[in-house]
Amino acid sequence: MSSRGFGTFAVRKVCGACCVLALLSCGHSPTAPTGRLVVYVSENGGGPAPGKKIEVIETSQTRLTDQDGLAVFMVPAGDHVVRAYGINTPGPPPPFVQQDVVVQTNRTSRVEFNDCTLCR
Repeated sequence: MSSRGFGTFAVRKVCGACCVLALLSCGHSPTAPTGRLVVYVSENGGGPAPGKKIEVIETSQTRLTDQDGLAVFMVPAGDHVVRAYGINTPGPPPPFVQQDVVVQTNRTSRVEFNDCTLCR
């Protein structure tokens, strides 16, 4: 094979490999639109409830609320389900409570839960 033929062959292989890698990365772009999701958990409708486990179902991200009752996530824009674990409600306590939220690109969305410690 001449050096010119080899160069053409190599360029075609490199271009082909780049195309395959580009196709494999579709949907996994690090520049996908994201938004900020802030979850606040209060205790009895008053002060913050620290240490509550919060999960964004579609992303499998979990956090514990901080001393201010907040858990902050960066998530892809779109519809999400937020679950809070260990939250007491009137009646028998469920394993979790959840809310739907729509997160918009470059915006902050907020979800609030109330842990009713008087409901135990």
